[in-house]
Amino acid sequence: MKQLMARVIFFLALLSWLAAVPALEAQVKRGTGPWITSAKPEPGQVGETIPDWQARLELARLLSHLKKYDESITEYRKVLREKPDSVEARAELGQVLFWSGQRDEALKTLEQIPPEKMDDQTRAVLADLYGAQKKYAQAEALYRDYLKNHPEDLQARLKLAELLSWSKRYRESLEQYEIILQARPDDLQIRRKYALVLSWAGRKTEAIKELRKTLEP
Repeated sequence: MKQLMARVIFFLALLSWLAAVPALEAQVKRGTGPWITSAKPEPGQVGETIPDWQARLELARLLSHLKKYDESITEYRKVLREKPDSVEARAELGQVLFWSGQRDEALKTLEQIPPEKMDDQTRAVLADLYGAQKKYAQAEALYRDYLKNHPEDLQARLKLAELLSWSKRYRESLEQYEIILQARPDDLQIRRKYALVLSWAGRKTEAIKELRKTLEP
């Protein structure tokens, strides 16, 4: 009886294996067998194809890193001729124009980017450009948006504090200076600027106290 049962089990297993053979053969032909981890690449198809515009974009970046700004700008403009909707290329071009001192061109370039598509770095550069042109309201809005995501950026906060003081919004300016001084209490130049704003705000006694902290007895 045991031998008969063993033969039945073996026979059923053999039938199951034979039934699976066509499916396994089909998988092998397609290259999708369960033991295959990746398909063998065809000749000339190794990895992802890099289009010309993407290679040129990388070239533009590398040139900017080496401070070859004119060459970098030329390459960015070629990228944008092929990909005029590339927010990434336009934002980077604006930054390189800014670094090269072409502020009007930088502003014109960055203003073409929809606000909702700007990254934080682009916002900061555009804020600097607006501040240089005394467009304080636009600069303030951008700095505040930027600082929501980068509260630790004291340089951006200092720029916000300065433009608020230039707009005679002394209380708000002093608030920004106080945040900076909490992080950098030994920074004499920041404390002196803080003292000046205190003076402009009519808080002369406090201004005297702060200035004395920055001077030898």
